[in-house]
Amino acid sequence: MRERGASLIRMDRGRRGFVVGLGAFGACAPALGCGRAKAPAVTEAPSAAAGPGDDPFAELAGFCDGVEPIAASEYERRIERVRAKLAEAGQGALILEAGVDMRYFGGPRWGQSERPLMLVIPRDGEPLLVGPAFERGTLEARRGPLAFAVRTWEEHESPYALVFASLSDARIKAEAIIATGPATRSFVIDGLRDAAPSRSFGPGQAAIEACRRVKSPAELALLRRANEATKRAIESAAAHVRAGMHEHEFADHVRAAQLAAGLDNVWVLALFGPNAAYPHGTPEGRELAPGDLILVDTGGFLHGYASDITRTWAFPEPSAIDADRQRAWEVVRAAQTAALDTIRPGVRCAEVDAAARAVIAAAGFDPDYGHFSHRLGHGIGMEVHEAPYLVRDAEHRLEVGNTMSDEPGLYLAGRYGIRLEDIVAVTAEGAEVFGPRADSLAAPFGG
Repeated sequence: MRERGASLIRMDRGRRGFVVGLGAFGACAPALGCGRAKAPAVTEAPSAAAGPGDDPFAELAGFCDGVEPIAASEYERRIERVRAKLAEAGQGALILEAGVDMRYFGGPRWGQSERPLMLVIPRDGEPLLVGPAFERGTLEARRGPLAFAVRTWEEHESPYALVFASLSDARIKAEAIIATGPATRSFVIDGLRDAAPSRSFGPGQAAIEACRRVKSPAELALLRRANEATKRAIESAAAHVRAGMHEHEFADHVRAAQLAAGLDNVWVLALFGPNAAYPHGTPEGRELAPGDLILVDTGGFLHGYASDITRTWAFPEPSAIDADRQRAWEVVRAAQTAALDTIRPGVRCAEVDAAARAVIAAAGFDPDYGHFSHRLGHGIGMEVHEAPYLVRDAEHRLEVGNTMSDEPGLYLAGRYGIRLEDIVAVTAEGAEVFGPRADSLAAPFGG
C-alpha cells in the first residue's frame, strides 16, 4: 500500500520524477531472501554527520547488481502483443500520451504539458512519436530503447492533424476505431476528434491492461529483486530505532537503506503506536516509546519496477506489548496466509479478498470494513498500484504472471494499527512470495 504519509518530505526524484509521501525506503542487500530469526538489537541511530567510512548501510551496496533492465527485444514483443489485442477489438491504432503506458511500450520518459507528446502505434505499420518541433533534438536523444521515428509540428500547427496524416500513411481503414490510452487528457481527445470528425474513438485500456497485467520473466526478476531489497532495507534500518526517535527520523533511515541497496524514487510511511490506526497516518507525528508497535510501509524502484512492503513489529521486543495486540498481529498474519493459500490461476480476485476477511471475522473483528478498512491488495509493476485489484466483487480471474500485494490489516482507532504486506506472483502451482515473510512478532523479518 502506498498513498499518503503522515508528513511529507522531498523524495529522490530520479526515475519517477515526482514527490511522494513520508520518508523513503530502498535497500538491496547482498544475500537474496535472507531473514533473521529474531528482531534486531536496538542501537543508536547513525549520525547525520557520519563520514563516508561510517555508512551504516554499506552492507547493502550491490544488492541490486546483476538484474538487467528490460531489453529492446522485449519492448518489440510488447508492441506485437498490443497490436494483436487491437485487432481483436477491431481497433486500428493506439494513441498514448506521455506516462507509464508510453514507457511500457518503449517510449521515452517525458512529462505532460500543454504541448502533447504522443506515441502512435498503428495495428499495421511502424510506431512513431509525434511531438513539438523545438523538442526534436531532445526527443531524438531520449526516444527510448526502440528509437522510434519522430514527426514534429511547429507551434502554429496542429499535432492532431499530424497524427492522422501518419495514420493515413499507415493505411488505417476509415472504419477502424482509434484507441486512446487512459492517461490521455480530455483536451487531447477533443483535439483528435476535431482533426478526424469521421473517425470513431474508443478506450484502449483493455488492450493495455491485458499486456501489462501478465509479467514476463524479465519483469518478474526486477520485481523480485526490488522487493527483496526493500525487505532487507527495513531489517537493516530497524537495528537503528531508539526510544524518542521521531517517525520522520526513522523514515530517513529506511530511505537511506534502500538507496544504498540500489533502489531509486524511494518513499516511506513510518508510523508509531496509535498513529498506525489510520492506514496512511495523520498529520501529527509521534516519538517512539517502549510498548509501541512500529508500522513501516515503503518501496522504491529498480529499472522502473516497483517494490511495496509493509512490516509491523513491537518496540523494543514482543513482550513490551499487551496480549490483545499480540493476538491481533497473529490474526493479520493468519489472514495473509489464507489469502496466499487461495491464490492460483483461475481464482477470482474477489475470492482472495474474501479468504483474508473470513479469518478476520472468525477472530471476532468486524466482518466488513470496520476493522480491515481497505481492499486486500493491488497489482504492481511499473506502478505501485495497477491492475489487477484484490477487492470484493472483482471478477478478474488470476493468470500466471500476475503480480500483486497481499496486505491485510487491523486498525482500531486510538489503540493500534497492524498491517503485513508482501508482493506475490501467480505461478502455475499457486503463488510465489518475493522475499521472506514475517514469521512472528519475534521474527518480523523472516526466520
